[in-house]
Amino acid sequence: MSRIRDFLNELDDYELAYFAKFKLLTYMKVTQSGIKEYLAERNLNESKIDKLISENPKSKLNDGKKRCERCYSEKIRSNKVEWTNTGGGIGIKDEIATWDAIGGRVTYKDEVICNVCGFWLEDPNQEKPLPTSKKILNGIWEFIIGILSR
Repeated sequence: MSRIRDFLNELDDYELAYFAKFKLLTYMKVTQSGIKEYLAERNLNESKIDKLISENPKSKLNDGKKRCERCYSEKIRSNKVEWTNTGGGIGIKDEIATWDAIGGRVTYKDEVICNVCGFWLEDPNQEKPLPTSKKILNGIWEFIIGILSR
């Protein structure tokens, strides 16, 4: 819990509000309890969290810095990942990556994720979790395509 507490100490109230709204439930129950205690220490309840999110002044910043599209934090991480989803792309980079893969070479791309709210800014392999509504629409679409292809 000390590493998480150290991370939480680095967040301003706006970032902490987004963290509480979008990332809290991704932790195990014991850790969630510790985070909730920390939120109480910082006087952040549910209504204050919603208020901070709605009035986030960082949303109006135009300073040219790379920020999260959801919470406007600069606390983002970039990981080099093996680009495995090269099929179906259009463009020379996609073609080269496909031929490289056939030849046993690996192409790497950046996967960029917000550390505060968990929003995926760049997802080269389309691995980010999908919302339930999108899963349902994808299922319906696959069903329709399956019927039409018979």
